[in-house]
Amino acid sequence: MTEEEVACLGKTRFLTRRAAKRRANQIRREGGPAMRPYDCDFCPHFHVGHRPGQATYMRHGIPLQETQP
Repeated sequence: MTEEEVACLGKTRFLTRRAAKRRANQIRREGGPAMRPYDCDFCPHFHVGHRPGQATYMRHGIPLQETQP
């Protein structure tokens, strides 16, 4: 998988930071993880992603910690 595929393709694209922020807040209100909007390096849009230190995995699917099934 390329960096672009991981970072951009398949993710929801928002035209404005405000729209992405609204979605991040909605996810949190619905019991989801803390999220934040960010500028995409590969397209002219915004995406929503985990806040630093909140993701349970790193890029390329390398786990930070083992999880029990």
